[in-house]
Amino acid sequence: MKFTSRLKFMFGIIVVLLLVGTLILYLGTSMSTARSHKAQLAADTSSLGTDYPGLVVKQNAEEGDKVKKGQTLFELKSAQLSDSLSSGTVSAKSLPFSIDPTSGNILIKASDDGVVDKVFYHNGSYAPAGGIVATINTVGSLYVVATFKLSPPDYARISKNSTLSLTLPDNTTMQATVFDISIVSSGDHADTVVKARIKNADISDYRFSVGTPVQATLQLKTSNWYQTVYTFVIQLFKPGGA
Repeated sequence: MKFTSRLKFMFGIIVVLLLVGTLILYLGTSMSTARSHKAQLAADTSSLGTDYPGLVVKQNAEEGDKVKKGQTLFELKSAQLSDSLSSGTVSAKSLPFSIDPTSGNILIKASDDGVVDKVFYHNGSYAPAGGIVATINTVGSLYVVATFKLSPPDYARISKNSTLSLTLPDNTTMQATVFDISIVSSGDHADTVVKARIKNADISDYRFSVGTPVQATLQLKTSNWYQTVYTFVIQLFKPGGA
């Protein structure tokens, strides 16, 4: 083989290797993320109620109001509690809630800083024993619930502490950390539901209200080149497209 022929041959090999390397790099990058087909903001919730039944005689908060821990949100007038206190069956000091010293009404206070999510018993309503009067979405607990359609190989590439990139309706972007992964059956297929905690997000900010729809992109673990090619081929020939 002549020198020029050998040179062309070597050059051809180098070009092929570069093309293959570029293709593998492209596949690895393009297949390292998965976009959700549904995602929205959620938050941890605390419930407010009492073991004694009573009439809601005062309501100091509505749904959507910002509240502070210890703030009195409702007052309940309970005949059952009044009878128990009068008879000495229970003492005010032993109760797990506060009582107004003048009226004897039960004071239902916010257990955390947050935003009132739901009010189940409004002013004038009768709340049963053990009933939840209201719920609060607590500050610092904001997270996202995102649903993905993942193939088995891609499902194996996610784990707790994986990163979720979010885009809000106003194009604000932020990062969240996965803390829960579950599989939910949906008709003839299964969806992957991921929950990811958002750092430094104030739930009382109007942009971050619970239920706000967002766009979520999941960062998948980096796979070996042969796994990437295998997944690409499987998705390429999967019925209905990749």
